[in-house]
Amino acid sequence: MEHNGTPPIAAVFLVIFDQKVGYTVAWKRALADIELDGVEYKTLPSGLHGVKSDLVYFIQGQHAGVSAFAQGVADARHRNASFVAVGALVPLDHGKLGRSWLHAAELRELAKGLVKNTSDTRALELFWKKHRQDNGNQKGSASSATQHRDSLPAGLKRKRGSFDATTELKLDAEGAIDHPALYMPALLDAFGPLLFPLYRAALLRKRILLLGSPPVQLNCNVVYILSVLSSIPHPVNDLLQPDTEPLFRTQPLFSVGIPDIPVLSSHSSKSGWLATTTDDILGEKPQLWDLLVELAPGVEGAKRRWPRFRTSDGKVVKATQRDLRRYRLLRGALKRMRLARKRYRDDEDNDLDEDEDDDEAPLMRSSTFLKDSADPEEMQSGDNEVVEPVSWTAAAYDSFMWWASAGEQDAWEKEEIHADQELLMDLPAIQDAMVAPSSDDEEENKLFRAQEVATVLTAYFHRLTGSIIQTLADIVQEADDETEEGIEEDAIVVTADEVKKMGLDAWNENDVEFVRQAMRLYFGREAAVAEGGVRMCGMRVC
Repeated sequence: MEHNGTPPIAAVFLVIFDQKVGYTVAWKRALADIELDGVEYKTLPSGLHGVKSDLVYFIQGQHAGVSAFAQGVADARHRNASFVAVGALVPLDHGKLGRSWLHAAELRELAKGLVKNTSDTRALELFWKKHRQDNGNQKGSASSATQHRDSLPAGLKRKRGSFDATTELKLDAEGAIDHPALYMPALLDAFGPLLFPLYRAALLRKRILLLGSPPVQLNCNVVYILSVLSSIPHPVNDLLQPDTEPLFRTQPLFSVGIPDIPVLSSHSSKSGWLATTTDDILGEKPQLWDLLVELAPGVEGAKRRWPRFRTSDGKVVKATQRDLRRYRLLRGALKRMRLARKRYRDDEDNDLDEDEDDDEAPLMRSSTFLKDSADPEEMQSGDNEVVEPVSWTAAAYDSFMWWASAGEQDAWEKEEIHADQELLMDLPAIQDAMVAPSSDDEEENKLFRAQEVATVLTAYFHRLTGSIIQTLADIVQEADDETEEGIEEDAIVVTADEVKKMGLDAWNENDVEFVRQAMRLYFGREAAVAEGGVRMCGMRVC
């Protein structure tokens, strides 16, 4: 790494639109073994002319690509607009994107200058000399351990042996503003409870294609975040067989287009992939993907529209009732954390230097946030149009339990709620995250808030993944212990209680199918999920 931690680059190039030949690479510099075929299409996805500027991430061979797009004004001969893209390739050994976002600010400035005069490439030459990978002044590449951890910003690096992310929140980190993980607050708003079925599809290593319009950077951020949230945390790696290592993380492809169809068609890895596109034609080819996520365009002032999930066989996917409850819990906890931090900062501003009593200390702990109820506005954030209605069997079971317990069925309901709350308790060093920025600068506070949410959300989903893998491993172990040595059961029985323990809805067929597929994918075994409900005199009544 060199130049304040920015990754070295293997190539840099300028792409323009030529009236005679279309997209063309007008200028390039690259190391001897780097292929740039097709980068002109990857840097300029369809529809990009509809925005003034954008940032595009893509994969080119064994390198991650980042491209800054800029549009300027031209004469009528050029349709009153001109645009350029300035891109760079970085090695993938520095994480999912090679930390390429650290070059984003400089690439944007280059694009802004070149859109006015594409013939003046002096700044590009300087950029290449400064950052080229074989630069003699460059320090050695980071160690393998550091490279692995660099897939997250400082505030998101996970401790080995823990599901949690650390909270070394560095607000002054150069280039941090472009880190894809800092889009997590907006992701939570955009997907709502749908984030849970999307996460589960990624955990099953499905081929997931996001279809949406520019800005492409936001869609690429979703790909990055989903790849992070659905990765297998280190503490449960040892529970899986050595040959499952390719499943530890899915493969993010970022922006793809029509030229990538052959690659998508031939992709056979068990790890699946995540990608985003602006080409509608890819959405019309269900043989390419397992799940299509149709992103709603963000129109300012318009009523919010949720993304639409559709499987390759045409089935619409929605969130479950439990997903909705967990989403509300998560949003409520994040809001109370923000309010508690604000109160804490206000107390400091008022020079309240007295030592805090033990009763006040829990304000610095996430478990306290769960004791207060969210306000009505927060509770309505999960719109019912993306959530499956309560099934008849679940409603009948609720009614039966109310009757059988003389109206005191709260005990078994609270068990499920408590299990969901435990995922939010004592999140990683929240006390440190509560230390607010030293100034009232709006941008600094916004960045801090994004890092805070990213840290909590990463830890939350890694805990959820750990719970699922651990529960499945326990089920397999128990089944093997009860089976005669050398004999393997055809199918392992998974009870409704065990389904609930994994944070799933035992009444939902999609969740039941998730258990079957997860057991098959990660443990190579078949699962027979027992039906929930109540039996009386041997007869199932609900």
